[in-house]
Order: sequence, then structure tokens, then C-alpha cells
Amino acid sequence: MFRQHFDLPLGEDGSGRFVPWIVAVMVYLATLSVAAGMAVNRSVDKWNIGLEGTITVEIAASNTRAEDPGEPMARALSLLRSTAGVRSATPLADDEIARLLEPWLGQGDVPLTLPIPQLIDVRLEAGTQLDLDALGTLLENAVPGARLDDHQYWTERLSDFGRSVQVTSAFIVALVALAGAGTVIFATRAGLAIHREVIELMHLVGSRDSYIAGQFQAHAMSLSLRGGVVGLALGAATLGILRAIAAPIEGSLLPTVTITAGAWAVLAALPLLAGLIATITARVTVVRALQEMP
Repeated sequence: MFRQHFDLPLGEDGSGRFVPWIVAVMVYLATLSVAAGMAVNRSVDKWNIGLEGTITVEIAASNTRAEDPGEPMARALSLLRSTAGVRSATPLADDEIARLLEPWLGQGDVPLTLPIPQLIDVRLEAGTQLDLDALGTLLENAVPGARLDDHQYWTERLSDFGRSVQVTSAFIVALVALAGAGTVIFATRAGLAIHREVIELMHLVGSRDSYIAGQFQAHAMSLSLRGGVVGLALGAATLGILRAIAAPIEGSLLPTVTITAGAWAVLAALPLLAGLIATITARVTVVRALQEMP
């Protein structure tokens, strides 16, 4: 596939020597773009699944200082646990809240005087549809200043972000494919011009346009596959380096740079896609050019 015999000396004229390198760069960029899109989408799915069926109740620190610190928490827990559809209501300990703040404030850097609100993690029964507005009103009446957060704002923003990354990734891959097709067209036309006399001679001895086009398309496929494999290897190495750099970073601020087996299968198809685009582009270009020849 990578090396085969050609009746036309296409490998000797230099018209396509730059094609493998350009295709390698394009497949490299496509690999990083697709991998980034899949990594972000996977992280967004994990975040959404983690937030699904949960709500958070926040009791402002000013509220707890106005009276017995445990009294507002007790009233909120009593109300939540008596609400139909609530599976559990668990107050978060101070060390758990501090751990949530670590990505922003650093480990052990939460000042004791910082007015940190009390938080309650509320888990809902599967399939439960609560009237969150009514529950929020009851909670406000029972514990003035308490706030209920159903995470809808964050999940919507995360979903929008994931879709934006996917669209951007697809757009980059489309641009790369168009640029690759343009490169193949340029190289093929250069080869046609260089070997014009040989092609005319092949016509005289009975060679059909489809046979001549097959020579060019096989050559283009060979060059593109070679470049595509190099680009994929460089992309895989870059992803490995990024994963090694991101590994020591604690917290969930960055998407996980982990490529699953299915994702690798998609990435491995990129050189094949590059070869297919080159094959089709070369054939269409040669057939049209030959039809225009006298």
C-alpha cells in the first residue's frame, strides 16, 4: 500500500514530495482537535451525571452568627428530610467545604475567619420532579437567608460549552480536510503537467482515462497514508506528554486527558480518512483534466 509499482514515474518528478509532510501536519492538528473535543465532552458528561438528581442548600454565615449556629441547620434539615422525594439531606463538614475550596484557595489556605456558608447536600429519589420554587420559598421562610441551588445554571452552561467545543472541533477537522484536498489537487495538477507527454503516449497505445486516474489516485493515497501515520504518531506523543503534565494537577478544574479505546479507534481512522480524501480528490482531478485534454 505504501510502496507499489507505478507505470507513470510519479515518484521521480518531485511534484508530491511535500504532500506527506503537509498531510502529517494536518492529521496532527486533527488528532489534537478531535482528542480535545472528546476529552471535554467526556468531562462535561461526568460533571452533569455528578450533578443529576442533586441540589445544594446554602445557609449564609451571617445567619448562623445571629443565633445558635446549629439551629438554622437543624431547621433546614428537618424541612428537607420531611419533603416527599428527598432521599437524603447531609450537611457538609467544614473540612469537606475546605476541600471544595482548595482548587481556588490552595490546600490549608482557608482562613478561619473567612465567612464560609454552611452547605447541605440533598439527594433526590430517582425520577422525582420537585417544585423547587415552592421548596425554596418554604426553606426561606424556615431559615431566612437560605438559598437553594439546583445546579441548572451550571449544567446548562456546561452543556453549551461541550457543544461549542464539539462544533469547533468539527469545524477544524473540516478545514483540515479542505486544506488537504487542496494540497492533493495542486500536486496532482503539477504531476499531470509534468507527465503530459507520457499520458498522451499512453492514450495512443490504448490506456483508458480510468487506468491513468488509478495511477494518480494510488500515488496520492500512498503519500497521504504515510503522512497520516506520522501525524497520528506525533499527535499521540503530544497527548501522552499533556497527560503526564496534567497528572500532578489536583482537583477537577481541567478535563481529564484520558483517551478511551473507542476514542483511539476514532483517532486511528484519521490517517485512513486522509488517504480516502486524497484518493477521491486525485481521481476527480485527473478525470476532469483528462476530459479537457485534446
